[in-house]
Amino acid sequence: MIDFPTITIRQATPQDAAKILPLFAQFFAENGFDIAFKNLPTAIAAMLNDPGSAIFVAWCGVDAIAVATVTTTSQGLEFNRHAELEDLYVLPEARRVGIGGLLINRVKQWCRQRECNVLSIVVTEDAQANRNLITYYQKHGFQPSKRSPLFYHLGVESKAD
Repeated sequence: MIDFPTITIRQATPQDAAKILPLFAQFFAENGFDIAFKNLPTAIAAMLNDPGSAIFVAWCGVDAIAVATVTTTSQGLEFNRHAELEDLYVLPEARRVGIGGLLINRVKQWCRQRECNVLSIVVTEDAQANRNLITYYQKHGFQPSKRSPLFYHLGVESKAD
């Protein structure tokens, strides 16, 4: 573990894309997600330009050492506006010093500013088995839900494809 004297958390801008791209590539590779890495620059750019989405970055000097992504829904009947913490990744050498918690808190603040009533996260079976992420997120205020997310893939290619 390295010493992190000053950590700055801020929302990413399009100018940060090249610095955060390697973090996302490492995150998806480390977690075995099936994603076309060639599409990451386009997907990151789309998220950075979407007012209903944000990417937050933890910086140690000029180095990006962690990222969190969040998206919101438009107005809904049950929750009004809902947000999902989609991704949270901290470089292995920067873990266990509270950087993930700083990012989660910044995401919560951003969601409150957008009048979101609920912030959710989906924990994969592998992430739970390998890292016990449910307990981690519970320490940050997330609570179990009696809902189970189900996904239906529409077969529509994303703009990033």
